[in-house]
Amino acid sequence: MRETAIFTTAFTLLFASAAAEACRVLTPPQQRVERGIADGTINAVAIVTVAESRYLQPRLDGMHPWRASADVTRVLQGKQLPDTVKFERGWGSAACEWNLPDLPKPGDQWVIYFWRDQTAGLKPWLAMPLAEAKALDPRLMTR
Repeated sequence: MRETAIFTTAFTLLFASAAAEACRVLTPPQQRVERGIADGTINAVAIVTVAESRYLQPRLDGMHPWRASADVTRVLQGKQLPDTVKFERGWGSAACEWNLPDLPKPGDQWVIYFWRDQTAGLKPWLAMPLAEAKALDPRLMTR
């Protein structure tokens, strides 16, 4: 009986720490934005209005990925942004992804931070609802 309790405790601790370790590398959005600005990863920033969105697959282990298409309504940084952009969220589990948002509705406003890929094209790097972005990006606090 004692051996079973010891094994159960060790098993629980091992897998609980492995799950925590898997999420440890995830950086909070504010730090990601600060670091992205400081190291030049972020090449453009835009406020967008969601036109449509849909789930990409059924919910599985806390993940519920979705894709949205949105119209760029205001450019805050950068040049030559597309008129529309597609972005995704929900690939990480709710336990690991910061502020895992629900599927956005048409008309919702989001902020997209873009980076340049190897072809020099702008790609969404980070996307979050406007209200969340206002709380962490000083450029948005007055908007």
